[in-house]
Amino acid sequence: MLTGRRVLIVEDEILIAMELMDIIEDVNGRVVGPVRTNRDAIRLIEHEHLDAAILDLNLADGEATPAAHRLIAARVPVLVCTAGVLPREMRLAWPDLPIQRKPVEPRRLVAALASLCERAPA
Repeated sequence: MLTGRRVLIVEDEILIAMELMDIIEDVNGRVVGPVRTNRDAIRLIEHEHLDAAILDLNLADGEATPAAHRLIAARVPVLVCTAGVLPREMRLAWPDLPIQRKPVEPRRLVAALASLCERAPA
C-alpha cells in the first residue's frame, strides 16, 4: 500500500516515532526522519521529496502549526497523529485535516496514509 512512498515522521516522543517507523517500513514505505521539532521538519520539507507526512501536534519546540503550514503549502498530504485536540488555528485553516488518535492501530494508519497518497495532486 505504501511501497516506495516517502513518509516524513514528525514526532518528539522517540518510542512513538520508532513505532511509526516500524509501521511504515513493514509495508515497504520509506521513512524520512523522524524529526522532533518544527525547525527540523521544515528543513526536510524544503529539501526532500515527500509523499506524505505523519504529524504529531505537540513537538519539542511547540505546537506543530508551522510544520503543518509548510507541508500543506508544499502540497504534501498530512495525517495528524495525536492524543490531543487539533488547535483552533488548525481547525479553522484545515477543517478536513485527517486525524488518527494515539495509540495508533497500524492497519488504520497505513490505510489512511495510502488513501491520502492516492488522492494527492500530482
